[in-house]
Amino acid sequence: MQLTLHVTDQCNLNCQYCFVPRSPERMSREVAFAAVKLGMEDQNTSGLLFYGGEPLLERQLIYDVVDYTKALRKDTGHIFYYKMTTNGTLLDEEFLKFAKDANLTIGFSCDGPAQDDCRKFHDGTGSMDVLRDKIPLLLEYQPYAIGMSVVDPSTIEKATDIIQFLFDSGFRYLHLGVNYSRTAPWSKERLQALEAEYKKIAKLYIKWTRAEEKFYFSSFDMKILSHLKGDNYNIDRGRMGLNQPSIAPNGKIYSSSKHLNNPVFEIGDVFSGIDKDKHKAIFERGAIPSEPCSKCAIKSRCNYAYDNLSNDGDNMIDDVSPVQCVHERLITPIADYVAQTLYKEKNALFIHKHYNDLYPIMSLVEDRG
Repeated sequence: MQLTLHVTDQCNLNCQYCFVPRSPERMSREVAFAAVKLGMEDQNTSGLLFYGGEPLLERQLIYDVVDYTKALRKDTGHIFYYKMTTNGTLLDEEFLKFAKDANLTIGFSCDGPAQDDCRKFHDGTGSMDVLRDKIPLLLEYQPYAIGMSVVDPSTIEKATDIIQFLFDSGFRYLHLGVNYSRTAPWSKERLQALEAEYKKIAKLYIKWTRAEEKFYFSSFDMKILSHLKGDNYNIDRGRMGLNQPSIAPNGKIYSSSKHLNNPVFEIGDVFSGIDKDKHKAIFERGAIPSEPCSKCAIKSRCNYAYDNLSNDGDNMIDDVSPVQCVHERLITPIADYVAQTLYKEKNALFIHKHYNDLYPIMSLVEDRG
């Protein structure tokens, strides 16, 4: 089982688009160890994602959990994998050495040229200056670290510059998220600006691929994958989601991170276990597109048609926001243009990347010489 451990609700930054509610809650060793034991049920491997808030505020807990899993592996043979998502401001060489030894993969949240617009400390000061020395240090220890960014209506025109910044800094796994908050001031003009930025990034994608640069840009590559997988795309994503519940600091279990602390999506706790019937029912309910989505031509490729549950009081409801809908309809043809352009050119790197199942292994072997 893959578990997301929300080790704390606290964070040293005050990002304007953060969706995690702030509280003094922090996960105890008792809860964390019980979660680890729960994740070992029925399988020979477990994945643990340390999440927050800012998980490095609880670095001792992370150390303790990894030490605990090492002891369990020695006794049982059970294999553990580790990931962490961090804003990077608290990264240091001590932790990076630990992460390298534990084979803990880091997702690094950074908006580059838009960092100080949205990712500020609680006193209102920007955080980019703190990160300048952290990035090369991170990539020295983890050359495959994931560069994660978010664009907001106020920073749309910087989207291409953000991706260029991450690439120039040395990141080759790139992710660009969008602030879908109901309070975000999206407008037709802002969405048109986002479309224009995606078209600029498409040119970068083609340019880098033609130059035989190996990279992964999730916003486009997942859409290309959705074309290749067809109906199986969202079936596979749903199965992955079913196998990755989230643990709140107090030990309560929820069907996913976006539903954390929502009683409608609570499916148990780490001491009594998961209510598998309720978990399955939530999964099956989410696998049914809402009426408008069921008639959409790209529903099998949409990231939200089959991941659309929210709640109205005690009842689950379908809740694909208009911004999410427009986003999927504007990005899909741009990703398709990228794919068609490179496929028609018979670009070897592109074809291997998307049509050769062994490409990730072959690429890793090649990189390591």
